[in-house]
Amino acid sequence: MDKNTNFEKIHERIQSFPSVLRITIGIALLIGGIFGMFPILGFWMFPLGLIILSIDFPWAQRAYRYLEDKIHRYSEARKQTK
Repeated sequence: MDKNTNFEKIHERIQSFPSVLRITIGIALLIGGIFGMFPILGFWMFPLGLIILSIDFPWAQRAYRYLEDKIHRYSEARKQTK
């Protein structure tokens, strides 16, 4: 199965949740991502929170695209140095 198909299914499923629930989960994930140095909480939570919030807020979509671009550039630079 194609990765985009799986992502689209997950995205549609998240969109079916009520807006208040999405916003609450997104904010909780952002807060958990900030405290990623503690056990159970992790830095993986921050981008996931941005993805969920990007459904409702354009600023979160811009922030996620910026973060995604920075990570892509960093990984490309590391590939070139090897």
